[in-house]
Amino acid sequence: FQLTVNIVALITTFLSAVLGIDPPLNAVMMLWVNLIMDTMGALALGTEAPTDKLLERLPMRRDASLISRVMWRNILIQATFQLALLLAILRDEAIFGVELGSIEHFTLIFNVFVFCQVFNEFNARSIGDDVNAFAGLHRNIMFQVVVVFTVVLQYLIVQYGGDFTKTVPLDQTQWIRTVLLAAVTLPLGILMRFIPISEDPGDYVVPPNVRAAAEADGAADEERTGPVTRAAARAAAAQKKRN
Repeated sequence: FQLTVNIVALITTFLSAVLGIDPPLNAVMMLWVNLIMDTMGALALGTEAPTDKLLERLPMRRDASLISRVMWRNILIQATFQLALLLAILRDEAIFGVELGSIEHFTLIFNVFVFCQVFNEFNARSIGDDVNAFAGLHRNIMFQVVVVFTVVLQYLIVQYGGDFTKTVPLDQTQWIRTVLLAAVTLPLGILMRFIPISEDPGDYVVPPNVRAAAEADGAADEERTGPVTRAAARAAAAQKKRN
């Protein structure tokens, strides 16, 4: 989640400078985005309760990559979509019908960008291949509070920020269109999970008792062995190849 925000914000700012356009996100906007990304993002995602599927996973090796293959898939797809969307709004006057480079134009870009992160927070609740981004949402009150707080404060910043945030109030149609454009991140988050990416089995630590169980069961019978045992067998086989 945090890497996606950083990649999109940095590349958008860099490309706007290369194209000779004023940066669409000013310093105050970036501070607000960082607050969403760091403080409130950590509160929302850090309080997520572990699922049974997560508890069944083997522990990771100490030298395993911090960013897994699945995480790279999610980051690259979301960042590519958000960059394409923001650059299209930045360069195409026809999307919203406002003057390019105006305060209203940059306000629209800012609103789309923030709501992309709000919707992507739902996708980031699971880094695996769970399709339902709302699973167990009712159990995480902190996540709900953070999302509501972010949306309300974003509305106040846009509508009443004025000279301080360099924004102008948006009308109802503009609000609906910006939110709907940003909401595409949700179905995109579902679709990208169907792209098959397997984790490196060698990144896992296989405890001796689990390894013994995997070897005793053969680790190939899907009916008799559990997910931990099968994962242990794959990890053990990968480590044997390394050695």
